[in-house]
Amino acid sequence: MEGMLGRDPRGREPRPAALPSPAVTFLLVVASIWTALTVVPWALVRLVLWLAKGRRPKVWRGLGILLVVVLFHLFVTGPLTLSWFGSRMIHTRGDESAYQGPRIAADGGWIPQSRDSLALEVKGSRVDPDLVREARDRAVHFASADGTRLRAFVVPPAGGVQPRATALLVHGLFRGALELEPVGQMFRSFDCEVVLLELRNHGGSGKSPATFGLRESEDVSAAIDFLRGRDEASARRPLVLFGVSMGCAAVCLAAPHVDRLGGLVLDAPMDDARATAERMLGGAFQGRRRLYFPEPFRSLVLYGLEFWSGFSLADVSPSTALLDLDPTVPVLVIGGGEDQRMPPDVVRSMFNSLPTQPELAELWIRPRSDHGRVFEDDPLGYRERIGRLLRKVRGF
Repeated sequence: MEGMLGRDPRGREPRPAALPSPAVTFLLVVASIWTALTVVPWALVRLVLWLAKGRRPKVWRGLGILLVVVLFHLFVTGPLTLSWFGSRMIHTRGDESAYQGPRIAADGGWIPQSRDSLALEVKGSRVDPDLVREARDRAVHFASADGTRLRAFVVPPAGGVQPRATALLVHGLFRGALELEPVGQMFRSFDCEVVLLELRNHGGSGKSPATFGLRESEDVSAAIDFLRGRDEASARRPLVLFGVSMGCAAVCLAAPHVDRLGGLVLDAPMDDARATAERMLGGAFQGRRRLYFPEPFRSLVLYGLEFWSGFSLADVSPSTALLDLDPTVPVLVIGGGEDQRMPPDVVRSMFNSLPTQPELAELWIRPRSDHGRVFEDDPLGYRERIGRLLRKVRGF
């Protein structure tokens, strides 16, 4: 076992030995498939022509052409194929795709759902059909700026009380409204109307090339316009935005342009899309997730992603966008001490660059918590800090 793990020369925990990256293996497979599709028909045609003319094949010329074709597919076609999948195939992961909305019991209590509960239902666990129907009825639909159809779920406060604020919650990459339920219950316990927004390509929302926060910020803005346009009371009610991971990026880009924003909660905030992509694909998870590309493949895949989705990663810079935030808006920034995607130093740097008045800003880096897991690891501490933020919101 020691031989497989290796020893850190500084005497720390043993580290897993380097293994081939599944991402690189997939790239090689894709390049091989394209090479076969290109070379085999060409070689057969050339062979027939050579035989018909009674000439000997020019082996070295053929090998030279084969090498050029292999390199072209390895450095061009392969990365473009992978980036096309990254642009077009983003969606909520399969075990959450059956989510149909938050379930509220007859006494007004929020019945928690999870990936485990959804799995049991798929296996035949019985659910009250009225609860499912009422959950689906909580869905609202509206269009983003480019016409992409979006789905959200609206949950009023318990007991029929008038909402003291509206909390718009936005999920992370490959997730959906299900991820937001624990935080939604916390906001609801403070008599907030809770809205669980599903970004494009996720949940019940429509498909569009993924831009990892850029056009997704337009989804957040569309949700705000929809919520405030319902009636006069909704327009006057304080609005609090919450985002986690990629949803946090969308919220950060939208927040400075929201008139009369009440408060902001940023969980596992992304500082910059390109820096984050470099971190995630550049070996940060080696020995753990092993999803990484060595250069030049990493840059080629990222350039391809920008090409297929028609955007620039440089335009997805939440840390820059937040410089224009109204300094009177209360902000709560949350990170995990074990988060490798949005490391603590990145989260602290974003917090320190906020223009927010010091008395209105709070930073919480919870030790031993991974990416977007703080609300699961310490729900009491999470709820306490949300309460502190809400007490700073004007009009709450």
